[in-house]
Amino acid sequence: MPHSNTSAQRPPVYYIGHAGVPLLFGDDEITVTARENLRAIGHEILSLEPRPKAIIAFSGHFEAGEIHGPNTIEGRRGYLTDTWQHDFVGDFHDTHPYVYKYEWDHQDAPKLGNEIWRYLKDKGLKAKRVERGVDHGVWVPFKVMFPPERPLDIPLIQVSTFHGYDLESQIKLGEVFESLREEGYLILGSGMAVHSFPSIEEIKNASTENERVLAKKRVLQETRNFDSFVREAVAENEPVARKNALLALESRHEFKRSHPTVERQELQEKQRLNL
Repeated sequence: MPHSNTSAQRPPVYYIGHAGVPLLFGDDEITVTARENLRAIGHEILSLEPRPKAIIAFSGHFEAGEIHGPNTIEGRRGYLTDTWQHDFVGDFHDTHPYVYKYEWDHQDAPKLGNEIWRYLKDKGLKAKRVERGVDHGVWVPFKVMFPPERPLDIPLIQVSTFHGYDLESQIKLGEVFESLREEGYLILGSGMAVHSFPSIEEIKNASTENERVLAKKRVLQETRNFDSFVREAVAENEPVARKNALLALESRHEFKRSHPTVERQELQEKQRLNL
């Protein structure tokens, strides 16, 4: 790895909340406001000095395959040259046919990707390079953040999280990548603090209007609660206290309700043990 920049020159870390493809064209107040905020973040990133060497992006839609086993991450291999690409994964469903013709130009960085791969191997992580397009957890918000008149001209490297929901492992992954900021890499996470389609289904499937109102009230309160818990945890200034506050989220009822993948994986494990 090249010599480190000083800490004062480290690029910041970003976490952005993203939605599905309707984020690109929705005209309701919430969606319009979200687009405005994302554009402001994109403008800020392009204005950073010194300029980031590359953006390392994590998405809630890119998890290492179970086949690799625990403590393994995947990274997009990239193309053989530092060229502009517009490939992405069609990992979304939308009723508007034209969205499947969208393109998003971005710059691959295979040499930097290999550099990071070697760094991770040196840190003792199992790292697999995979052929994969950019998922909608990246290209949808980035398409808003970096419009045609102000395109992203910083190389992009997408890396997976570990397979599964073990929060401590994911935090350790972040700790490994922390030192890459000293090398000029900008770290960006994309996802949602709350992502519960089953909760939405509970509201839709209510048999009476009164049940629907009660279900909506319950879901909204759970959402507000968990969002507040996350904000309080990440606002802890002392690193150990912040880590402990994040790990404590797993024990909360709202954690599973906000991330149904967790509950589903626990159920699958119980079923496996009962076989």
